[in-house]
Amino acid sequence: MPELDERSSSTAVGYNLVPPPGWDHIPLRSDSTNDAILKIIDRSIKNLPQDLPKDDISKARMELFKQLKLVAQQAAKANGLMLYLPVERIYGTYVPASFVISAPIAGAGAGVDADQVLNLLAADRGDNESVDVDGSEGKRIERIVPPPDDSEVQYPSRRVEYVLPIPGNPTPGWLTIAFSTVGDGNPESEFSEALVDVFDAVMTTFRWSYA
Repeated sequence: MPELDERSSSTAVGYNLVPPPGWDHIPLRSDSTNDAILKIIDRSIKNLPQDLPKDDISKARMELFKQLKLVAQQAAKANGLMLYLPVERIYGTYVPASFVISAPIAGAGAGVDADQVLNLLAADRGDNESVDVDGSEGKRIERIVPPPDDSEVQYPSRRVEYVLPIPGNPTPGWLTIAFSTVGDGNPESEFSEALVDVFDAVMTTFRWSYA
């Protein structure tokens, strides 16, 4: 159960969710980050052909560690707490998607209008709609983002964010769960749409946890 903070028993201090089959997670602000990466690598290596030379397996392990370490570092720099990503192929296909739980966004004080802040957070970030996730009235934001100029990624990404107020906080705070996929290169294809549907299904399993 990932923790958010330590407060009163009426305040949410963490969350639980059920990731899709074949997915795993990496804690981004923990001493166990490298251990989680190595566990994912071990799980992925099992899917390689058994007749692959040991030298090739070692190279694959090192390359996968470098890639996952870089992704985890980038997510942590973006204020991430936990990174979820696929570690197994689905029907033989690699799934180019992930989602990140970010550190809570804190309000300015007890007198802050939480609804107004939530609307400001959602404004100009894409199409948004109100959602209820385990009793939290938040926002679901969806948009297509072009690849950064300095990135090796050639395709735009389909992004979906849930911004949820943390229950019971005396000072307003919001948790962001952000999903991203390049799909099959077309962010509006049926494949990309299906991956978004998978993420929305994950969010139906989201539950707050309390002290």
